[in-house]
Amino acid sequence: MTETSNKPPRWFWILTVILLLWGMMGMYVYYDFVTSSPESMAKYVTAGTYSQAYADYLLAEPTWSAAVFALAVSTGILGALCMVLRRAWAVPLYMLSLLFIIISLSKMFILDKAHNLMSGGQIGMEGVVFSLGVLAVWVSRKAKNENWLR
Repeated sequence: MTETSNKPPRWFWILTVILLLWGMMGMYVYYDFVTSSPESMAKYVTAGTYSQAYADYLLAEPTWSAAVFALAVSTGILGALCMVLRRAWAVPLYMLSLLFIIISLSKMFILDKAHNLMSGGQIGMEGVVFSLGVLAVWVSRKAKNENWLR
């Protein structure tokens, strides 16, 4: 008789730590976003990080958009913490995070057409955000299906 183990493999832990660090970075980016002022944005423009048009766009974001950003980051980091603790709540939390990412990116790219104001690197970073959101949902579902989560 073969005994199966519900101990996650090493790649699971590596990816879980990466997703947790990504979530923590997202919290910092959110904090930087909501505390932005014309003066702080001017530093990004002067450094060449943002165009003036993109900085103005970010400063004019409506409150609901910032709330969606907060929800995406919060559910993502909670999902990551659940993965570290091997809790099944990771799956719905990551699914919610991905939903909020999709809402945010849809507003940015489809409604506002902000890609016309962004550099290639900024557009690429938004692609990374979406891809990691999809990866987080996939790995949490796999972990649940493999009984690595309780």
